[in-house]
Amino acid sequence: MQFLYPIGLLALAGLIIPLIIHLWNVKQGKTVKIGSIALLGESSRASSKSFKINDWLLLVLRCLLLVLLAFLLAQPYLKKLISGKNKAGWILVDKAILPQVFKTHNKTIDSLIKQGYEIHDFNVGFKPLTLKDTALNETKQVNTLSYTALLSAANQFIPPGAEVYFFADRRLNRFGNDLPAFSYKLKYIPLNQTDTLSSWIARYAGKKYEAKSNPSSTTYQALNSADELPINIAIHETSGIADGKYVIAALKAISSFTNRKIIINPPIGKADIGFWLSDDAVSASFKSSIAPNGTLFQYEKGKLIDTPSFINIDGHHIKLSKRFASTSQAEKIWSDAFGNAILTNDKADALHIFHFYSRFNPQWNELVWDGLFVKALMPIVISAENSTDFGFEDNPADQRRLSVQQKEVTEITKTQATKTTQNESLGITIWIAALLIFTTERILSFRKKTNYVKS
Repeated sequence: MQFLYPIGLLALAGLIIPLIIHLWNVKQGKTVKIGSIALLGESSRASSKSFKINDWLLLVLRCLLLVLLAFLLAQPYLKKLISGKNKAGWILVDKAILPQVFKTHNKTIDSLIKQGYEIHDFNVGFKPLTLKDTALNETKQVNTLSYTALLSAANQFIPPGAEVYFFADRRLNRFGNDLPAFSYKLKYIPLNQTDTLSSWIARYAGKKYEAKSNPSSTTYQALNSADELPINIAIHETSGIADGKYVIAALKAISSFTNRKIIINPPIGKADIGFWLSDDAVSASFKSSIAPNGTLFQYEKGKLIDTPSFINIDGHHIKLSKRFASTSQAEKIWSDAFGNAILTNDKADALHIFHFYSRFNPQWNELVWDGLFVKALMPIVISAENSTDFGFEDNPADQRRLSVQQKEVTEITKTQATKTTQNESLGITIWIAALLIFTTERILSFRKKTNYVKS
């Protein structure tokens, strides 16, 4: 027997309570009547106490009751051996599509069930299903977990070496980036899809694209961009600072690459993005010149740190010579070799604010000389709703299929275990025993009290 929470056994210290109660047995003195006390001299008074256990059965029952309560807190269980050779295989299928799957693969499923295979819902928990569920037409629930995650989780439920028939489509967007590894034998039964062509309009960074998807690929074609609004960018720099020329060069490269019109320092109208390249605090007039929900990129000041390091941008290391210490708790976008913030992002005053703790200057870092500079500014200038997946789309209408030659899984070579273990809880047994002991203890205690009253 093992315990899930052994610390619960500390409750056994409570055994001292019934022991003290039963040992503290003080008997009342008896009065003895005699005929004459003339010859009796005065003697000193003395009292005595008797530490003696009279009700051994009650003591044992009460101690056992406390022991069982301590066991319940510790949650005991037994490891039960189960034969692995006789363990039936599994049939994995989403409950929502079980009626359709059974209609097209009824011979295969009937044959497997006769061999002892069990049907399980391909979802969290892998609940058992029966053929009665094929008559139910349930609304399909959106499952955000990929096939990869669910197949990996099945390792905790399926015995090693067991055969598993998996009925599912081969949609590429249902698989994760890594191949799942498990020890059971998977047989993938692909489902035929009737509708294999789809199209939709995608919006990204202010542009519209027509997406066309088929089992082999998904293509995007930019639509007429005549209705696209230009991106207005305001740049402020104080005299003596020439950082703006590097930003302007990067903006021109972004405009050329994306075919988006970028207007720098527009004479009229509000700016979509503002670059504050100054050691001074951002002025209220400059903030007000940015449209609501716009972007403000500002220089920050603080304690100067001139320890050589590097800027970590998407896994690339760029030499860093100087930076300012950051005390902000905002989200880190760029960091140095020690994890210190170089660029952070937060939202305040209806603006998306980027705080830069270095400078766009070769004396501070080599970012402006690196080709990564344009790519690093792209998500800031061409803002997207989901910047973490900048440039990628995961659309449910994507019809791409996993190639037939593509390996779906990585199977771990394991011999089928002849025996497996399963934890069997003893909670119900202990509750029943505790109830019986408590009932017996109450009956004996009541009888003792009745006899005491009669005497």
